[in-house]
Amino acid sequence: MQCNRVSEPTITYGQMNLLFAIRNLWRDITTWSRAYMVNRSAGLEIANDVFNRLYETPQEFGNLLQYIVGYDNAVKFVQLLSQQIVLFRSLLEAEIEGDSNLIDQITQQLYQLADERAKFMAAINPFWDETETRNLIYTFYQYTMDEMIAILTKDYAKDIDIYDRLIHHADTMGDYFTEGLFNYIALNQQSTNNTIT
Repeated sequence: MQCNRVSEPTITYGQMNLLFAIRNLWRDITTWSRAYMVNRSAGLEIANDVFNRLYETPQEFGNLLQYIVGYDNAVKFVQLLSQQIVLFRSLLEAEIEGDSNLIDQITQQLYQLADERAKFMAAINPFWDETETRNLIYTFYQYTMDEMIAILTKDYAKDIDIYDRLIHHADTMGDYFTEGLFNYIALNQQSTNNTIT
């Protein structure tokens, strides 16, 4: 997987820390999603608190992203990622209830949302390719749905295997996302330097 690059990019130490924090949020989504699915499927009261923690993650993205892509774009990103989390909660409920029609409907909504997110991300950053972004989101969805079924059917060996793949994929997403941001920052710095000189 490659994204476009700018020549000789440089960023500040603060920007590097910002990118590192953003990269780790992809893993947070994976971890808190799993925690929610496990607790909800077991009928534990903590499930609502875990979901609330998961639901905070998009805002954490937005709080950091606004310094790179601007406030309005960060708000839109938060809205799209928050919709994904809510839809996955609805999908889990539909799976628990065994409502196949609702499962199909929510799954279709998720993939439409993935297409919208990929298009939006490509529009705000030339270093995020729409097709590559969409493929990364689709893979995340598939792994998450597989994990959901494994948890609900108590196939613990499969669940562990899928979770390992999800963590690896979250790192892949984080790398792609932050590499795109790194190049976006560097491009803007080059443009500023060229304007000054």
